[in-house]
Amino acid sequence: MKIPLTLHQFILKNQMESDSGVFSSIMEDVALACRMVAAKLRYGHISGDMGKDGKTNASGDSQVSIDILANDIFVELCKNNGNIRAIASEELDEIHYFENAKDGKYILVIDPLDGSANLEINGPVASIFSICLAPGKENISEEDIFECARKPVAAGICLYGLSTFFSYTTGDGVHGFSHDLESGTFLYTHPFMKVLPVAKEVAINYANKCFWNKAITRYVDECFLGESGPRKRYFNTRWYASAAAELNRILIKGGVFIYPACSNGKPQGVLRKLYEAWPMAMMIEAAGGKATNGVERILDVPATSLHEKTPFVMGSVEEVDLIKAYHLES
Repeated sequence: MKIPLTLHQFILKNQMESDSGVFSSIMEDVALACRMVAAKLRYGHISGDMGKDGKTNASGDSQVSIDILANDIFVELCKNNGNIRAIASEELDEIHYFENAKDGKYILVIDPLDGSANLEINGPVASIFSICLAPGKENISEEDIFECARKPVAAGICLYGLSTFFSYTTGDGVHGFSHDLESGTFLYTHPFMKVLPVAKEVAINYANKCFWNKAITRYVDECFLGESGPRKRYFNTRWYASAAAELNRILIKGGVFIYPACSNGKPQGVLRKLYEAWPMAMMIEAAGGKATNGVERILDVPATSLHEKTPFVMGSVEEVDLIKAYHLES
């Protein structure tokens, strides 16, 4: 019987030689947090944590109880790790600094539970994270974190679906691990995941069609003109209402995900640069795809606030480049 590498074995095998195991300890605690969140999610509505409680997070989204619970799990494990200097979370108003790790080398940036509106219908949700090198100075400002979060040393997602699936990159490809419930560990099942060069699926919220700009409208319309249209092939539509779930689909089946600026009160779309766009951009690029705000490479676009939003396009190079060309033409 052949058993794949465990996540622990894979991390140790590939850890940075100069790091003395610090990075691997953080990765393992992130994976542990994901397993703990997955365990809570398996209770579903029995636990009573899946419903909205009337609160909103710092980004203005409605919260469910498990949003806060997932955030607390990550924060507590980071605090116990001792090597993480600070954590920036979509569920927190401010950066949380750890007093016991003032010399910590890393900062963790997280969206503890992306797509939590799907919980009510038992749909896919995920955690998104990036690990960033902390600036080598005593006091770290928000601006410092904006800069290091745009250049993470690792980024990943954990998808909570039919099974729990953990994938991450350090820039040398995207590697996927499936959670084995019997042993409680992640097993290496998807080596070097790649975005297919030819896309046949597009993910976009069609309800906003009347509020898209001309470039997005032209692109999407052409996708559905079939073999007789300019794209010369049929596209299927997908929409999970979870950007991380869409990323996972693109890593496995190819395609493109779009959340553009919309004129119905969403001038910068809905995705946050720090917690969603930048980590996913690092992953999609490591898998051979592209990620932009429609025109510019998203990892080249700085942030000015912790919860700043951005239009976002990710997926196959051909599709992302075509969307850019249509924006420049219009």
